[in-house]
Amino acid sequence: MSPFRRLFKPAQPVPQQYRRNFVHLYLDIAWWGLLNGSILVFLGVYASRIGASTFQLGLLTASPALMNLLFTFPAGALLERKPIARLTRWSALIMRLFYFLLIPLPVLLPPGTQVWVILIITLIMNIPGTLIAIAFNAFFAEAVPPEWRGQVAGVRNALFSITTMATALVVGLILDNLPFQTGYQVVFAIGAVGAMMSALHLWLVRLPERPAPSESGGNGKRQELRAAEKVPLRALRLQAFRLDVLQGAFGRLLILIFVYQLGVYLIGPVVPKYQVDVLQLSDGTISQASALFWVAHFIGSLQSRRLSQRLGFRQMTGWGLVIVTLTLVMFTFSYQRWIYLLHALIGGIGWAWIAGGLINFVLERIPADDRPSHLAWFNLINNAAALLCGMLAPLIAGWIGMAATLLLAAALRLAVGVVLCGKKPVRLSRLSMARE
Repeated sequence: MSPFRRLFKPAQPVPQQYRRNFVHLYLDIAWWGLLNGSILVFLGVYASRIGASTFQLGLLTASPALMNLLFTFPAGALLERKPIARLTRWSALIMRLFYFLLIPLPVLLPPGTQVWVILIITLIMNIPGTLIAIAFNAFFAEAVPPEWRGQVAGVRNALFSITTMATALVVGLILDNLPFQTGYQVVFAIGAVGAMMSALHLWLVRLPERPAPSESGGNGKRQELRAAEKVPLRALRLQAFRLDVLQGAFGRLLILIFVYQLGVYLIGPVVPKYQVDVLQLSDGTISQASALFWVAHFIGSLQSRRLSQRLGFRQMTGWGLVIVTLTLVMFTFSYQRWIYLLHALIGGIGWAWIAGGLINFVLERIPADDRPSHLAWFNLINNAAALLCGMLAPLIAGWIGMAATLLLAAALRLAVGVVLCGKKPVRLSRLSMARE
């Protein structure tokens, strides 16, 4: 059986009780591809074309991260008290409504004002965005049994690649053939519709019933609540931060992920300006590169299940990082159009491996009965890196130059990739014993 057919039609039939949820999870990510291929790819480019500075692009990266940092622990505490399914659905719906506010901007306000309005929209929408960022990983873990996660993640990544690729090609044609303002209004409308349809399918996923914790078994929640009544208020506030999650192997894993995220987010404020001002790329070329990226991402996703079984999620992520290090170096020197397109083609494979490996690698190291707190810290680390890079990247780029900043990010990615590719990663060999 070909890899394509094996991905969409696994060797073992999907049990009847899982099929409905899997279909809606597939459609959720397929519609999300419309958002990704339109708004998420071109919002920074649009801001650059209407005059946004590197500092403002840094704020565009840092603003959502700031909201995530402010609301991560309240969101994590809420997830421990409220049903994950309900919080996931409502937070997704509320967040994605904000994308509709972008549609009238190109004709409603002058360019300088538009940049600041985009920043404000991004800031506010990431309050519910923090909740969905934490909740969805737990939501996915409950909806998909461990033995099926590699398969489902692979199909989701493949569908995401297909719809993003098709959307990017259509968006390129729209921007090349319509007036600037009208073209971007259409692009924003496409993304908003995709976001809402994605939210709809999250509402249609039905999680299995979870047994209530017993009085004396499980994780002893009732006994903990009684004991909490005798704990001083200051101690309760410290406990809310769940500092115990940082102890041992999981804390060391978070340090590694933080370095990886620095390598990802450091280029966020730099890439749009670099593409427009240094490489002088047209919207059509950017859309073509995006389409090539997602073609390769789709091909890489076809290998997710086989690679995860052969290498494990850790090494799969590590080799993906090695690839995206190479392509970031290629991007830095993409003074010829063919180099830029080739970097996108190769990079799609590397990011497909990371997408299929990283979150499953993390979920393997998280106890099933304590996902919200661990995922809250995972989300906190990701957004701390995003905030730090959003504020410092413009300064670093102004100091050492945009090209050197891109190469610095490549070095950070490579360092983490080498650690994960090793047979026995430094200080991470006992991650599976994090809760023992």
